[in-house]
Amino acid sequence: MSKNQFKTGLIHYYFGMGCGKTSIGLGHIVRALGRNLRTILIQFLKKHDPTAQKGFFYGEYITLTEKLNIPIIQFGEFNFIKSEKQIASQMEMAKNALNKVKEVLTSKKYDLIVLDEVGSMIKLNLWETKNFIRILRDKNPEIEVIITGHQGIPELEDIADYVIHLEEIKHPYQKGILARPGIEF
Repeated sequence: MSKNQFKTGLIHYYFGMGCGKTSIGLGHIVRALGRNLRTILIQFLKKHDPTAQKGFFYGEYITLTEKLNIPIIQFGEFNFIKSEKQIASQMEMAKNALNKVKEVLTSKKYDLIVLDEVGSMIKLNLWETKNFIRILRDKNPEIEVIITGHQGIPELEDIADYVIHLEEIKHPYQKGILARPGIEF
């Protein structure tokens, strides 16, 4: 058990169409590691492809898992979900993912847990908001939780201690510059 465990673990909710939500979660992990806190990153709707042939090569996956020995659990496919058929095919994954979240949030194994893309899981109707909120309410009270997502979800805003909305003002994509390795992924 970490000697730095929080007496009161708070909930952070970072959302918006602006970029940087995952990076904020990664920044929390880096800061926590500097204080010997035990961390884990759980990503939804993302799947690291080491070959970058079928999907995305996520730089943070290599850094955390291979260089820092920090666990990452991913629930997703190599491609973005774009159709109702794809959403339907993800229901079993979504159920398993929610069970894993419940397991991790009620354990004493971690001090800081980053849940990346929760908002999308809810907005795609892969999770019911009330079920996720129930899990958050029942979490180990000493665990700090970082939640990210594109969409604002009022129920998450209500339960969170920190709520930060990231708004995109300008993005290189508007000039035709695509996502760059090491910067956006």
